[in-house]
Amino acid sequence: MDKWPTILRTTGMLLLWLFSSAPTMLASATETPPARQVEFSDRNYQPGRHVNTSTPVKPVTPATARAAPGRDRRVVQSRSEKVTWTSARGTKQEYRVYYEYDGTHVTFASVCSNYRKGSINYRNCRKAAKQWFGTRCNNSNSTGRMYCHADNAFRP
Repeated sequence: MDKWPTILRTTGMLLLWLFSSAPTMLASATETPPARQVEFSDRNYQPGRHVNTSTPVKPVTPATARAAPGRDRRVVQSRSEKVTWTSARGTKQEYRVYYEYDGTHVTFASVCSNYRKGSINYRNCRKAAKQWFGTRCNNSNSTGRMYCHADNAFRP
């Protein structure tokens, strides 16, 4: 007769444990994980915080960019080109690439400034611009050398 109270007490504790913790164990095994985001657009994409960024020492305005000391200032010109870019997935997309230059150098900060900075279109436009600079590169004249410099030094 002494065994029955011990067995009942042990069985009661096991049942209490089973009913209190088992529903969460069963629920976690049957729940599906949240769906991964597989489609990105300007409406649902927010760029992450910038980790390796620094502020410029002094702000550069387009009028003073690339101005050589002691020489007369060069005139900053702007141009817009229609560029077709093929992504790594093979999709072709057309971008309007806007950039500023002073005759010898492209102002890299102005490349694709017609798109919202950080957007997917902005990033793809800059990749298309780098590819386009490479196609315009030739060393026969100063404009061709400008595009060669832009192709080599520009980092989208």
